[in-house]
Amino acid sequence: MASGQRGGGLRETLNDMLWLLPAPFLLILADRFGSLLSDHGFVAAVLGTAVLMAAGIWLRAIVRRRIFLAGALRGESPWYRRLRGGAGLALGSLLAAVPLAAILLVAVIRPTGSYLLVGLVVNVPVLVLLRQFWARRLEAHAVSRFQPVLALRLALAVNFLLLFPGLALAAMFQSYPDFGALTLTEAMLSEAGRQQAESGLLQGLMQLAAAKDALSWWLGQQMLPGAMQPGLQLAAWAVLLATNALVVWSYLMVCASVLTLRHWRSWHPGTGRS
Repeated sequence: MASGQRGGGLRETLNDMLWLLPAPFLLILADRFGSLLSDHGFVAAVLGTAVLMAAGIWLRAIVRRRIFLAGALRGESPWYRRLRGGAGLALGSLLAAVPLAAILLVAVIRPTGSYLLVGLVVNVPVLVLLRQFWARRLEAHAVSRFQPVLALRLALAVNFLLLFPGLALAAMFQSYPDFGALTLTEAMLSEAGRQQAESGLLQGLMQLAAAKDALSWWLGQQMLPGAMQPGLQLAAWAVLLATNALVVWSYLMVCASVLTLRHWRSWHPGTGRS
């Protein structure tokens, strides 16, 4: 019996990994060919990614909201039907997902080191194993209807704490332009001018992202610790790290949405009784 359960758990783990693998590979394709997209192609890619991301955000929000309402309101109450999560919640999820999708695609399409794409591929088994780990740990604590979503939330949090510092550490060993002889404006214009894309919209977003990075790199090269303006240096690096954190979180939201859609039939709050 135990061996059968282990075999079923292994099959589920492998299936989850297979379902997740297209996510990083599609981003690899975006890295290779994204700069060739037209305006319409880029908008379609952003909206497609955002819809996938929003679907997972919406469905997980439905689980949380309906479990809460089941303990707070009677099923026959009209407010139960109004608050259980419908078009308004879906629209809010989509509006939150669109900027995250744009940030993720711009970061992948921009010329960067291979460490980002390698990290995204390696992260697939990490996320799946973390979800399995928390699912087992929560069996004796969480109600069955909330256990899968709670396990995924914990896995995402731990995964972020592993992936973001790992990518940040890898980025420290990359080579960056030397802005020592340039003014801040020259550095930002120089880095923005290196961005090329068929889509004017995509190129503009890439130039904004490049200018933001150039600001951080220039301050890091020009202002040593203990200089007269350490606050500017700290603020610039904070902006750089915050943007990178959004890229990592956006990717994790895509992966979480794939897992949510795959398991939705068993995760739906209406399937459990405890």
